[in-house]
Amino acid sequence: MSETSETESMSAGTLITASMATSDGSTMLKKKVWAVVGNHGKNPVVGQLTERLRSHGKEVHRVNPYGKPPAEYKSLEDVPGSVECVDLVVNPRMGMDVVEQMGELGIPNLFVQPGAGSEEIRNRCQALGIALHEGCVLVELPAGRL
Repeated sequence: MSETSETESMSAGTLITASMATSDGSTMLKKKVWAVVGNHGKNPVVGQLTERLRSHGKEVHRVNPYGKPPAEYKSLEDVPGSVECVDLVVNPRMGMDVVEQMGELGIPNLFVQPGAGSEEIRNRCQALGIALHEGCVLVELPAGRL
């Protein structure tokens, strides 16, 4: 892991923590309890992400900020127990609300799918001490079990 003062883009993605350490995201992918935040009924990628994580033995909670099925929850606040990592698959404006919820709940890791990130999200995660990785679970976590 290398220290840097700027966000470092890599082919596999970018990890940003309060100390601005960069990584390929492999540490985040080892987390066991996830929440996938996206429009589960409308965006087929959200379902693919959920299934890929589950195929690797992860406990995955489906959160849809629009409150529509098949997601079980409308907010991270509704998810029982502790979430170790959030997979963000919503527009950046809605993503800011998710980051605020993460800060309130003490969720330490955010995996940001392509198109869901923004400079504001990166800055807010840094301010809250939330580790952020920008990448794609479908690319970085191989199909099948580990």
